[in-house]
Amino acid sequence: MHSVSIISIHPRFVASYAEFGALRAAISAGSLDFQSVDLRDFAIDRHASVDDAPYGGGDGMVMRPDVLARAIAAQIPADGDHSSLHVISTAPGAKQWAQSDARRLSAVKKKLVFICGRFAGLDQRFIDLHVEEEFSIGDFVVSGGELPVMAMVDSLVRMLPGALGNPVSAHDDSFGEGMGGLLEYPLYTRPAVYEGVKVPDVLMSGDHKAIQKWRREHAIARTRRLRPDLLK
Repeated sequence: MHSVSIISIHPRFVASYAEFGALRAAISAGSLDFQSVDLRDFAIDRHASVDDAPYGGGDGMVMRPDVLARAIAAQIPADGDHSSLHVISTAPGAKQWAQSDARRLSAVKKKLVFICGRFAGLDQRFIDLHVEEEFSIGDFVVSGGELPVMAMVDSLVRMLPGALGNPVSAHDDSFGEGMGGLLEYPLYTRPAVYEGVKVPDVLMSGDHKAIQKWRREHAIARTRRLRPDLLK
């Protein structure tokens, strides 16, 4: 069973995502142990503070390293140590999450612990001491790490047994091994004619070899148009 914990100041928001889609299916299938952890449970004062003003001045508040460390320590199994965890945080400008990261981390045997950044960010000492990897989902800033983390977790959970109705789906998605790292070819469904535009004849021909050839050609064309950097 894969184990994922998400530490956030908005645990109900995080927990609600597990009620839908791939996460719910993976939990039901016994492939995923999922926890939403309230960072404020580990605050050190009666105000449940998890942040403080930055040394050196400046705007915004910084998430305290001692509070974060206590939350991390609580994720360690009774018979384990910190090495039994793989801690990940969000950060603007960090390496952008990719399908290869989802695939790699879906195979990690350690417990994955995601830290949802908030305010101005995390104290650097906590990052240096406890965080194995930092990721972003693009060159833009959002109000907190919850949305980026859930996007990352959803993408890796899709790789787990029972998460998808058809287990081949993740393999054949855009960026997947079945696509050779390309974007997926264009898709069509009923009606056969929509606003005067007909579904390509080859897709209704029943000729599987011709269909595969068409899909391959159009996957390459789509990748060349949208993501030429993916073509080797």
